[in-house]
Amino acid sequence: MGRGRPKGARGSSLLRVLSARDLEPERPEQSRRMPCPGLWKTPVIRWDGELMACCADVDGEISVGNLADHDFEDLWFGPQMTEYRLLHIAGRFEEIPKCWSCGGINFYKMSPAEIRQWLEDNGHLELWSVYVERMGLDPNDDFSCG
Repeated sequence: MGRGRPKGARGSSLLRVLSARDLEPERPEQSRRMPCPGLWKTPVIRWDGELMACCADVDGEISVGNLADHDFEDLWFGPQMTEYRLLHIAGRFEEIPKCWSCGGINFYKMSPAEIRQWLEDNGHLELWSVYVERMGLDPNDDFSCG
């Protein structure tokens, strides 16, 4: 115990914390940053019942509500999480606390097909062209899930 890398975002090989240099708007790797799959795949419930949008938010800045006051589904599939997901798809990471300086988790991914399906299911397919252009994808490719 006590040896090796420290735990948490700065010491984890599973998370990449971006520096100010990485955040320059002209840098193409920032514009091609993938939406964080955690916003879809890893709800985090803290000891006090707070439902967190992010598994790396150790400071509790991105709480979407408390399970003592709300149903899980109302929070996880509700307007706040939908807004966070849409901002990530559009590449507007700087508008969410913590997300602007996080390089994202890298132990699982969101495929373009999953993004397209989510946009379609949630009535936001107009953002698909923004995502395709931002990510440098071929708009003629078939990104259907089925």
